[in-house]
Amino acid sequence: NPLESIEGMSKCYEGIVAAGSALLDSKIEDPSGEKKKHSKEEIMNALAPLLITTLEQASGDTILNLAKLRKSCGTKRYRRRFVQRIAPSLIRPPNAAMWCLRHQQDMESILAATELILDNSSAIFGKEWYERGRTILADSKRAETLKAAAMQLKSLSAHQP
Repeated sequence: NPLESIEGMSKCYEGIVAAGSALLDSKIEDPSGEKKKHSKEEIMNALAPLLITTLEQASGDTILNLAKLRKSCGTKRYRRRFVQRIAPSLIRPPNAAMWCLRHQQDMESILAATELILDNSSAIFGKEWYERGRTILADSKRAETLKAAAMQLKSLSAHQP
């Protein structure tokens, strides 16, 4: 797809933006002084299955290499600037141009989510991640088939006296 920088990434757009928004929301404190929403770990645990079931093998390898490159940045400031430079190209809305209005509105969430993904890339795209993703997809398809068969059996049994 010519509007994707990494194969399959646009399919993850909504989930990545939602994860970034949740991450930003988790940093906001409510008036009682307690943090709201979810932890980074909870957000990452929700985002990881989306990434491993949607992205192609080469896409995961690219993210791993970008994370290694980011780690070579000397300071936290330079790591943040690295993310600011690559995130707009890395994560774009489906069938949309870079810096379209939607992309601009979601940019803060995209930056937060990109940092989270790069920080956890070795855990997400570790050994045999692609096979785990395919297994999850196969299991979900199998579950849908079994559910459809069960519904059909229920409808058949409901018509019997």
